[in-house]
Amino acid sequence: MLASEEHARVGALRARRATAHHVTVAPGVDIAYVVDDYTDGWTTPPVVMLLHGIGESAEAFAGWAPRLARHCRVVRVDLRGYGLSSPVDEHAALSIEAMADDIDALAARLGGAIHVVGAKLGAQVALALAQRGAPWMASLTLAGVLISPGGALGKWVDDWLRLVDRSGVEGWARATMPGRMGSALTPQAMEWWTRYMGEAPAGAVKACFRMLPRLAEPSRLEAIRCPTQVIVAVQPERPGAYDQRQSVAEVRRWQSRIPGSALVELQADSYHIAATHPDACAALTLSFIERISS
Repeated sequence: MLASEEHARVGALRARRATAHHVTVAPGVDIAYVVDDYTDGWTTPPVVMLLHGIGESAEAFAGWAPRLARHCRVVRVDLRGYGLSSPVDEHAALSIEAMADDIDALAARLGGAIHVVGAKLGAQVALALAQRGAPWMASLTLAGVLISPGGALGKWVDDWLRLVDRSGVEGWARATMPGRMGSALTPQAMEWWTRYMGEAPAGAVKACFRMLPRLAEPSRLEAIRCPTQVIVAVQPERPGAYDQRQSVAEVRRWQSRIPGSALVELQADSYHIAATHPDACAALTLSFIERISS
């Protein structure tokens, strides 16, 4: 990384540390979040909470903020172990339910109805909350989700743990980036995402890896009652190393189990559409929120 790039990154991190909010959600667990709000002062905007994936933080949704924050109060969360939230030891007994408890407690502190957007790991947390029937959850948007992470990723967990031990989180990110992003990003963007994810704490990343084999297809999708939108990439078949994409037919199979849910197809060949197509995903999310709120 160039010295100028490192200086800019450190400056941005310091600025964020000065503006981040912190909430204690359990003994020894603090959750950090940032708020983007450029709405008109005389309005009461909807609140949208964005939940990120493994190896990420609130910064992963920076590209969503310009579109959403003019019309919504946007809450970008650092999940437990990431960003400015409490750290996680690599051998911690981490679970999606515990991470969902964190967000439930945060939502209680924020108050009111909240629209939730989840990508990757964040989508698993959001699904757990929706299946509980969290009363504050106004809607759910899934922008990049594996409905059975254990089935899709479990076979790679040992490889990924070795990659992190041998080459650090950045080594894992570099090896798996094509299977995550497809061909949607420029080389410069791929490098940025690789370095950004490479800065994630190894302990949290490895703890999340060890959790993946336990994550099967949810058994209570039919219990979800909040309005739900699933954004799926329409991609050609292009097998590759650690390819994390899934067919539209497979997404439609489980999405149809969620009562009244909508499937929206996005012209993209990536799994991580929240990163590769932030403008399109943010626009679809805003349109969905406005439609169900009218």
